[in-house]
Amino acid sequence: MIFSDLNFIISPLILIFLALTILIIDFYLKNKILLIYLSSLGLAVSSAVLVYQWIFMETGQYVFFETLIFDKFYILFALTLNLVSLVIILAFSDYILRKINFISEFLSLLLLSLIGSTFVIMSVDFITIYLSLELASLPIIALIAFGRGKFSLEASFKYLILASFSTGIFLFGLVYLYGSTGSLELMNIQISTISPSLIIGLVFLFIGVAFKLSIAPWHMWTPDTYQGSPMPIVTYLSTVSKIAGFALIIRIFMHLFSYEFDKNNIIIFLSIISVISMTIGNFGALIQKDLKRLLAYSTIAHAGYMLIGVVALISTSTAASTTIFYILGYAMSNLTIFFTFQYMINISSSTSIDSLKGMFHQYPLVSIIFSLGILSLLGIPATAGFMGKVLVFGSAINNGLMWLAIIGVINSFVSAYYYLGLLRNMFISTDEVKKSDNNGISYLFFSLITSAGVLTLGIFPGILLSVVDEVISKL
Repeated sequence: MIFSDLNFIISPLILIFLALTILIIDFYLKNKILLIYLSSLGLAVSSAVLVYQWIFMETGQYVFFETLIFDKFYILFALTLNLVSLVIILAFSDYILRKINFISEFLSLLLLSLIGSTFVIMSVDFITIYLSLELASLPIIALIAFGRGKFSLEASFKYLILASFSTGIFLFGLVYLYGSTGSLELMNIQISTISPSLIIGLVFLFIGVAFKLSIAPWHMWTPDTYQGSPMPIVTYLSTVSKIAGFALIIRIFMHLFSYEFDKNNIIIFLSIISVISMTIGNFGALIQKDLKRLLAYSTIAHAGYMLIGVVALISTSTAASTTIFYILGYAMSNLTIFFTFQYMINISSSTSIDSLKGMFHQYPLVSIIFSLGILSLLGIPATAGFMGKVLVFGSAINNGLMWLAIIGVINSFVSAYYYLGLLRNMFISTDEVKKSDNNGISYLFFSLITSAGVLTLGIFPGILLSVVDEVISKL
């Protein structure tokens, strides 16, 4: 090991130290809220280090025997993951204190999963990628069971079985990729001709990651897991896990498909998967009565939309910028929705869609913020979701995938039925909602911040696109 390489992974090292420290000091601290503040402080310091590295350190360097890469792509996504995790912990601090029995273990596991996600983005060796994916996934199995509800253990067990199954598929693809190319180092893999074994390897690698991204038809765990998980973990899965997974796909695809060979079969395969994911997600959401399950099917549909951008970047690398914009806009919208959703759960003590009825008449501000997040997922103008869909569908059209963009638009119209149905319950229904003074001001505060981000990205998309374009140009 070259100890100078440690300079490039200071941020995840801080998180590793933080995760272990929280477990140790829990023996001496009786005030559990200090653990939350310590976690937040550690994430803030880790984020500050990443900002410093972006400004002052030379990027584009391979470290740790060329298994990791230190570049602006890594810094951008690692910073995003840190900030999203920080916001989740602070916003759900009230939830964690009231409903989580083992707070130090909960926070440590969450941080360990975040560390794994960070290394997923940084890895350029497939063995390192595999280990990072496992570190990101294994803590989630335990975190799901913290829900203590009647579905929590079932959800955790389903995630365990299917995560193990997806790992096997990923490794199976890895074997074929190594047999076809003679290397497991991403930057040393060169593809001049396509072969059946190489196609099998790439397809199985994709399927292994698709399980973790809730891409249909490998989405079976998602609705049950969302329903049984604690709300902070549902929020984490729908944002941090999505960002890390698609960042990995973008890095792998941008390198592997930079070579000149026939990509038509792969484009057709991924396009079909995109259509399946959009369709299953949207039509599955139509029949849901529980809002957590509806949002689970929504995330399956949006994984299909994101996949449109991934298909487009196979032909044109600049399409990666549009995909990243969509991913980050989706994460911002979901944070807004889940924060306000928890606020409303505290009022109604229910996750049923019917519990939203009449909410606007008693709680207008939280209803408006929630609606903004929903409208962003739907793709209404002036929101991040709208700009994301315009960019992704536009990149598909520019790369000769007009039919795929049309199916995406049709699916967006289908989603309008259940998204607007939620708003109808909130704004039109006159049902009485009980008044409550202890709903958690943190949810409202952070949802205001994220909703401002949704509007900012929707009205001024160039703010983010200029940064993403710079990152992609050096990838």
